[in-house]
Amino acid sequence: MLILGIDPGSVKCGFGIVDFEGFPPKIIKVGLIRPKFKDKFHFLDKLKFIYDEVNSLLDYFDIVETAVESQFYSKNPQSLMKLTQAKTVVELAMLNRNIPVFEYSPREIKLAITGRGGATKKSVQYMVESIFDVNLKNKTTDISDALAVALCHISRKVNLNTKRNSPRNWREFVLMNPERVIS
Repeated sequence: MLILGIDPGSVKCGFGIVDFEGFPPKIIKVGLIRPKFKDKFHFLDKLKFIYDEVNSLLDYFDIVETAVESQFYSKNPQSLMKLTQAKTVVELAMLNRNIPVFEYSPREIKLAITGRGGATKKSVQYMVESIFDVNLKNKTTDISDALAVALCHISRKVNLNTKRNSPRNWREFVLMNPERVIS
């Protein structure tokens, strides 16, 4: 089962294709989609380039699901808008091929990978390297972030499949285990 993890961006878009047939998952391909257009080109040209590159990946690899990092905050509204457009182009490529897209917040991804929602990019990269037993020091954090998104999705899938009867909070725990409550 091939999962595509995407760290979207309009300047560079990290991706990681991970095979999740067993444990540990295996990296199939990583890379950057980097539009080489300068300011003289229209922003739509960058979006089309990203769309075409994602479609090339989908032509070559049998992607089953895609996990994308969501964006919800930026100091610069213009940057957030461009980032959102780049993410939307990726999602549109998936939609056109009926590939499910799952979105995870940066905090959710960090929590799934490091156990801390406020972890640094360096901590995330270290954990990704440890899980896959690879060295990503000479790669950009966009690539380790994309792999982290894929791992977060795998983690959620495993939890959904193996812990359906597990409580999500203390209230559910008490309701499921009344004999363990001491009055």
